[in-house]
Amino acid sequence: MMHRLALATLLLTTGCAPMTTVSAPPAPPSASASTPAAPATPAVGSAGPAPAPTPVTFRNSAPQARRVATVVTFIDAYNGARLDAALALLTTDVSLSDCDYRTASTVSLSGTDAVRQWLTDRAADRDQLVLESIVNENPDPTARVVAVSYAKRTSDTLRSLGFSNGVTPRIATKVVFTMSDDRIRAFQNGGNSELCRPTS
Repeated sequence: MMHRLALATLLLTTGCAPMTTVSAPPAPPSASASTPAAPATPAVGSAGPAPAPTPVTFRNSAPQARRVATVVTFIDAYNGARLDAALALLTTDVSLSDCDYRTASTVSLSGTDAVRQWLTDRAADRDQLVLESIVNENPDPTARVVAVSYAKRTSDTLRSLGFSNGVTPRIATKVVFTMSDDRIRAFQNGGNSELCRPTS
C-alpha cells in the first residue's frame, strides 16, 4: 500500500501521466473475407505515376491553339458555304488538292480565283467534312503543319455513287500555315487514285 502511494505521489509531482495498458491491434481479416479492401490512397506529394489523361484533356501552346482554331474555323465556313469567311483564312497564292470521287482522281489548283470556284462547287454539291482530329507529330518547334482527319464526308456526288451515308476519307489533309499570321497557304486533301476511290 505504501509502495502504491509513493508511486502516485511521484507521478503527480513530476507531471507525468500514469502508464496505461495498450492492447494489441486486431489481426487483419483473412484473404477469404467477403469485404474487399479499400484501395490504397497515395500520399499527398508522393512521386507516384501520373494518371493517364482522359480524352477531354489536352495541352496546346498559344501558337498551336491558333492553328487549331484556324482549321476549325475554315472547316466550319466550308460546311456552312460561307465562301468569303473561308477565303479570308487562306493566302492569295494558296495551293489546294482534293479527291474527285466521281473519277477517283486528284484535283490540284492554286490561287484565290481557282479556290473560290472549288468552294462554290463544293457548296453546290452540299459537301460536308465531319472533323475527327487535328494532329502535329513533327518534333520541329518551327513546323507549321498539321494533319486533319475526318470521321465522315458526305456530298450529293457521293450519294449519287451509292454512298448515302457518306464515306470515311482514307487520307488526312495536310495543312500548312504561314510564318507570320497563321493563315493557310496549303490545303492538300488529294491522294492517288486508290485513296480517292470512295469506299464504305
